[in-house]
Amino acid sequence: MNRHVSQRKRIVGPTLVLLAVSWLGLLRVEAQLQPFEFEAGELPVNEIDARILPPGMKDITDGAASGEVKAENEAPLSAHISQHILKLAEEERKERLAFMAVVIDDVARLCDLDAPQRARLDLAAKGASERSMKDWHTQAERYFRTRLDGTDPDAAKELLEGMGSVNFGGNRSEEEGESLDLWKETLAEVLSPAQIERYGGVLAQREVDRVEAVAKMSLSALDTFLRLTPDQKVKMGELVEDAAGDYLTEVQSYWGDYFERGMLMSLANAADEEALRAILNESQFSRLREATSNFDHFWDQKRRLKSAKAKAALRRQAKQDEEAYGADEAGDPSDAKAEGFDGKDKAEGFNEKDKAEGFNEKDIPVGGDAF
Repeated sequence: MNRHVSQRKRIVGPTLVLLAVSWLGLLRVEAQLQPFEFEAGELPVNEIDARILPPGMKDITDGAASGEVKAENEAPLSAHISQHILKLAEEERKERLAFMAVVIDDVARLCDLDAPQRARLDLAAKGASERSMKDWHTQAERYFRTRLDGTDPDAAKELLEGMGSVNFGGNRSEEEGESLDLWKETLAEVLSPAQIERYGGVLAQREVDRVEAVAKMSLSALDTFLRLTPDQKVKMGELVEDAAGDYLTEVQSYWGDYFERGMLMSLANAADEEALRAILNESQFSRLREATSNFDHFWDQKRRLKSAKAKAALRRQAKQDEEAYGADEAGDPSDAKAEGFDGKDKAEGFNEKDKAEGFNEKDIPVGGDAF
């Protein structure tokens, strides 16, 4: 029995020692891990903390995190811009619809529209207003996204509000719907021929009145500023009336309805320099150029375009003349046969009169004239 007890001591003793060592090792490991313990909810699901990663993996996670932050920053910025554009677009759409409502009321008064006609024009007005917003949206997107590229999202909303109202598409952009084919085609379908004639006549007269009014204002400003003689006034009046007829719509789209003196006088610059110098003396010409220099870029472009169109028209006319001349030279065989000519007679210069007078090809010496 003593022998069995001694054997148990030999077995239990080393076992207790091993258990004690293992327990001490666990305590040491727990002490090493203690700084990295986290409270529940500290890390999101699938989140990796850089403190428990090897050094190489830490650089990778830092790069991924910065990319995620950048993407998160860009998303709110884009959302702020889109929301601001939608807000401005709604205001712009209301203005365009309000203008088209004025147009429809005008048509209704002049043409005595019935209910179905009015309903179709109302629908067409909405479509024309929406379609006219296409260029507006394109310009708004480019304008805001270019200026806010890289801006902190937190500051974007404040910056957008601070930009105030921006006019895209010109100073008369709310009127674009009336000029679209969609609106014009609908008018042609909805109105009767008599209604179209009446409405078209009123619009034409309004345009004539508008051109004459602006031309008179321009001439009055020129006369006051340059002190024109009666003869000069007549000639300058013709120039500015032509300019108003050709460019008034573009001028109003570019500068709006505010006609200050310099802009009004600049209508004269639609003419070539030679035409102006032929009317004005040197002092008047210099004074006009100086007073209207702010508008030179606009009229320089218009004169270049006018010159290019004139040259193109001349080239087309020259080509048509050349083709017509070639056709005349070639002649029409049916005409020759009708008059008794054939190809041989034409080539040798004979006609029926020559033959009637007794001439034929034998009378002409080879290489010489008949007389």
